[in-house]
Amino acid sequence: MRHLLNLELHANELTGTIPGEFWYANALQNFNIGENMLSGTVSTELGLLTNLKGLHIFENMLSGNFPSEVGNIDYLSFTRLDHNAFIGIIPSELGRLSLLQELWMHANGFTGNVPTELGLLTDLTDLRLAENNFGGKIPDPIYSLTQLTRLDLQRNRFSGTFSTRIGNLAALEILKVSRNQLTGPMPVEISQLSGLRLAWLHLNRFTGSVPTEYCNNRGVGLLQFLSSDCGPDAAPSTPCACCSNCCDRETGVCLLQDDS
Repeated sequence: MRHLLNLELHANELTGTIPGEFWYANALQNFNIGENMLSGTVSTELGLLTNLKGLHIFENMLSGNFPSEVGNIDYLSFTRLDHNAFIGIIPSELGRLSLLQELWMHANGFTGNVPTELGLLTDLTDLRLAENNFGGKIPDPIYSLTQLTRLDLQRNRFSGTFSTRIGNLAALEILKVSRNQLTGPMPVEISQLSGLRLAWLHLNRFTGSVPTEYCNNRGVGLLQFLSSDCGPDAAPSTPCACCSNCCDRETGVCLLQDDS
């Protein structure tokens, strides 16, 4: 396997563990075993694949801690680890991967705080950390990732206020921070994101009304989907004049609004 460049085994019904021989395919540039039923852990020998550009192990039953040796793969650009059973903290060594454009770690069991080192990934366009057990504040360096088009942090335990620095993410098109424990007012700076098409802000602990500036961006080709805790009609937690979706913070029920 020394000369193998591309390994595509995705979307089969493969079972068992990842064969140890794979970690010694030193020339490998694309490793795709996604959409199978593979189990066990990912070996620390992953770090031997120093020519790897694409690591796709999504939608399996892989578990354990994800190895910090991933930080040795200098050319890694696309990483999809989502829909597995990984646990523990995200390796801070990911911050070494200066070419990384896509990082999908959603739908796992990761815990702890998101490492500030992710803010070093200046080429990152797509960051998905949803459906884990992350806590603490959203780290400030995240707001330095000005190439991001998608930021998905929903269904975690993030707390604290939502930084006004969100306005720095000028390329952002999709923002999902719903179902966390964020507090304080919603930052008016979200209205500065002229390319934003979807903003899920619901089922948090925000206070006050949704800024009316958001409404200036609503419409086809602009902010098409905006959700907050603007239900029930009689006593909304965060009143909104233009939301497409209103949720009841007490019941968790969300209803599509009639724009007619």
